[in-house]
Amino acid sequence: MTAFLGLVLAAFICFALVFFIKQRQYNHPALRMPYQLRKPLFEPSERELLGLLEQGLGERYRILAKVRLADVVDVTAIPRRAPWYQAHNRISASRFDFLLCDLMTLDAVCAIEMEPASQANAFLDELCQTIGLPLVRLDPESARTYDAARAAVDEAVAAQSSKPPVQPAG
Repeated sequence: MTAFLGLVLAAFICFALVFFIKQRQYNHPALRMPYQLRKPLFEPSERELLGLLEQGLGERYRILAKVRLADVVDVTAIPRRAPWYQAHNRISASRFDFLLCDLMTLDAVCAIEMEPASQANAFLDELCQTIGLPLVRLDPESARTYDAARAAVDEAVAAQSSKPPVQPAG
């Protein structure tokens, strides 16, 4: 009986010691707050395109960068939680490279992406079409002047405004 009690006491002491050591490790500042400021905020190509957009469109639109889709897009009513969370997670992890907003209301007018359309990013194209938000795909190579950027945005906004609004299924 004494040996069993000694064994239990030794196991308890070992457990407490391991717990204490792990607790100190988890409270280490590097583990508790494992973050640092990202530098640079914009890649050189993103900075170049932002400057181009500001030159060509800054007097008409407020230009926001790196905007999460979930900050702009709402998930419509889905009766079950699992599909709602799946739909929300799909947009919360993605972002628009640039979002042009109305100067007064800050309503989203047009989204701009820096990558060409592909199968990998087809979701974003379909999403923008569904919600009625024009999506323009630009990169510094294809839009070297602010006139070209302005023309691409004007064309997309004009094309979208001539379409009837998409009605959600349901």
